[in-house]
Order: sequence, then C-alpha cells, then structure tokens
Amino acid sequence: MQSIYDIAPYHKKIWYAPNKFESYDDEEIKAVEACLRKGWLAPGPFTEQFESEVAAIFGKKFGVMVNSGSSGNILALLIAGLKKGDEVVTPACTFSTTIAPIVQLGVVPVFCDVELGSYVPSVTQIIEKITLRTKALFIPNLIGSKPDWEGLKDELLRLNRPDILLIEDSCDTITTTTVTDIAVTSFYASHIITAGGGGGMVMCNEKSQRDLALQYRDWGRMGTNVESFSERFGHSIDGIEYDFKFLYPVLGYNFKSTEMNAAFGLEQLKKLSLFLERRRKNITRFVQQLADLEPYGLVLPKNYNKMDWLALPLMLPNRKSLLQKLEDSNIQTRVCFA
Repeated sequence: MQSIYDIAPYHKKIWYAPNKFESYDDEEIKAVEACLRKGWLAPGPFTEQFESEVAAIFGKKFGVMVNSGSSGNILALLIAGLKKGDEVVTPACTFSTTIAPIVQLGVVPVFCDVELGSYVPSVTQIIEKITLRTKALFIPNLIGSKPDWEGLKDELLRLNRPDILLIEDSCDTITTTTVTDIAVTSFYASHIITAGGGGGMVMCNEKSQRDLALQYRDWGRMGTNVESFSERFGHSIDGIEYDFKFLYPVLGYNFKSTEMNAAFGLEQLKKLSLFLERRRKNITRFVQQLADLEPYGLVLPKNYNKMDWLALPLMLPNRKSLLQKLEDSNIQTRVCFA
C-alpha cells in the first residue's frame, strides 16, 4: 500500500536553529520532569504562578493561560463584550489571527494605515477611523513595534470616548502597557520566550472578564473545580437539581494549555531579561550594518533601539531577490500580512 509520501512530494522542513539549546536547557527540562513527577497534567499550580507573573509584567491583575496567542485573541474579543455589527479599528498591516477572530465573531473591522518604518499606526491614523459604532481598538504590537498606547488613551479621553476598549495584541513581544484594557501574548517556539513550543495568555484587570475568559476557554463551563458534593448539587435548573460543576452557559472552546507548558514557561521567564538584551544587540548590529543601503531604497525600522523586536523588519521596492538570497543562505524569512 502506498503511503502519502509516495503519492505527493514531501518537503521536509529545514531546521534553521541548530543552536536551539541556546534558548532552553536543563532548567526547562528538569522543570517539566518535576511537573510530571508531581502528577500534574492539566493546568494546576505551575499554571497559576505563570499566569500571575506574566500578567504582572504586562501591568494586568489577571492572566488566563491558553494554548496559543491566536486563541487568546478570540477570548480577548469575547470578554470585551463585542457583538455582531460592532466596529473595531485595526491596522491593515497585521497578522492573520488578529483579523480572523474579528471576522469569525461577526465584528466589523475598520482598517487604518500604519507608519513607514514602525509598521504600527499613529494616534492620528487610528483616531480618524473612529465612528459612533466603534467599540474597541485592536492593535498588534507588530513584530515587537508598539503604537503610542498612552497617547491613544489620552486622545480617547479628550474625545469623551472612554467607552472604547484598548485591546493589545502583543503576541510578538512581552512588554508593559498599563493603559490597555486587555492584552494577549504568545509563547510560540520562536517568540520572546516559549512555553515548550506553544501557549499564550489573555490578560485583563476586571475579575468578571477573567471569569468569562475561563468559561470560554474551558468548553463554556460555568462551574468551578470544587469537588464538594453539597456545593456541586446546591443548584437547580427549572426545579431540577443539577451539578453546578458541569453547567455550560456559553458556547465555548477547549483552549486549555497544559501544566508542562507552564512549568517550561516559568523557567523561561527567569531568562527574559537576557533574551531581550540579546535581541536588542542583534537588531542594533543588523541595522547599523545595513544603514549604507538606505539610499538604495531599503527601509530600516524606526526607533529600533527602543522596542523589543521579534525580528528585523525590512522594506524595499523589490523584495523577491533579497528573500531568495536570504533563504538560499538558510536565513528564514516571512512577509507581514496586509
């Protein structure tokens, strides 16, 4: 019997990071082993600690760990209370799963442009797209570049629109932005830190939003993990005693991560400062060495020394030849989506 590899051409992915152990080592491996020996598989104490520490970095009171930043973006829009037909201002230069949940939930994306070299919108570019139907601003810290969140907050107050929520898609970086209402980050394998190759988190300041995020993350389940029989069956629906632990008031998902992911992530957090410093040095070196090419149309990132970049963003009139050269040299590339 033929296998699928006999029928269709199979292209094995090239492993571009032969020195991957520079980003994790024995500490993470031992943490995952300790987690397994404690008997925890589903989210438990490591997850609670990881949620607390990451949320504090972002300037938020609560964190809910999920299986990816993309899942976190869906939860962010759900706990923001957005309804079908509501408008959300978001950049046209973006990532696929910033746009996807907007469309999936029936919310209307209103696109704004971005600034050349920063790849995020200015306050003016965002504000001019606001209408009476605008309910939120959903802006990615694209490739690690941040918009002026504080300036946005001030301008919304000046316009007497404090009702508009600031939702920060920070999947590409880890940063502190106290003025945003909801923030999301990702722990994908190539991101600033990883939780064993995946994971993400949605963060907020309102307990009601945290509780709603947990419901949507955990299949739509309303109940807690309390095992007391009297508490579980101390409720009734239409006069019928019912197990409160298994009530599902919303149409939810299974976006849960694992305890192993959190154990791995906690060790990565200890190296966060080191990782950020390495990335800053790399970006600075790249920009300085490429500066001579700017007269030929190469656009280098603005404020490169003030952001915690995920990767080096480049823009030029004809990118294909450069991409070919980089890929031929085993330097991985991807485009920004717009």
